[in-house]
Amino acid sequence: MHNAGSTQRWTLGIMCYNEAGSIARVLDMVHQTAAALGPDTEVLAVDDGSADNTAVLLEAARQSLYPNLRIIKHGQNRGIGGALRSIYFESTGDTIVAVPGDGQFNTDELLAYPNLPMRTVFSYYRVENTSYNFIRNGLSWMNKTLNRILLGMEMRDVNWILVFRRADLTDLDLRMKSSIITSEICSKLRLKGWRFIEIESRYLPRTAGKSRGASLRIVFKAASELLTLFAVVTRFRWRIRK
Repeated sequence: MHNAGSTQRWTLGIMCYNEAGSIARVLDMVHQTAAALGPDTEVLAVDDGSADNTAVLLEAARQSLYPNLRIIKHGQNRGIGGALRSIYFESTGDTIVAVPGDGQFNTDELLAYPNLPMRTVFSYYRVENTSYNFIRNGLSWMNKTLNRILLGMEMRDVNWILVFRRADLTDLDLRMKSSIITSEICSKLRLKGWRFIEIESRYLPRTAGKSRGASLRIVFKAASELLTLFAVVTRFRWRIRK
């Protein structure tokens, strides 16, 4: 892995929900990666209605260590989809990536691919995570299966780290509000002929906080949203064929 700077301006977006135990370490890591990518790299943190002191720690870091850190505060929790939408729609970089505030992705993995080619998406995929419980593994399996059956989309891990060009998102008419927005983006870009480069990624263990996990309610909700997404993507397919 090399530390060659990028010829593109990046936005590194951090999704934070109750990450007080990890956010200081993640901010350090992300800013080191940002410096290696280039001096104009934007770092954007979304506090998604945290109930702990994540927001306080973000503001303290901005005042003392990272004056260029942009902070977006959600008054109430909007979930992963809400955090992603804030990063995608409020970033200023040419190349965008959203990373979790729990530190389970090492952002230095981005340095091996500092420039995103035109009409291309970088899709990082996690190696098998044996720490997941039965429900969460079932959710991952269901998501992959329905993505393949309903959307014709073969991807190892549509729910991990994805690198997009901001300009590519502007005419997709994104409708989904939940984390399934990544499936919407990827399926629509595939229909437009974009190339996907899949990159193996290490899934690091948590050092603080708790995973929000998955429940049967979330499983059924995700299945319902995929059916809605199928209709959204079908309309998009008709639109681009006209």
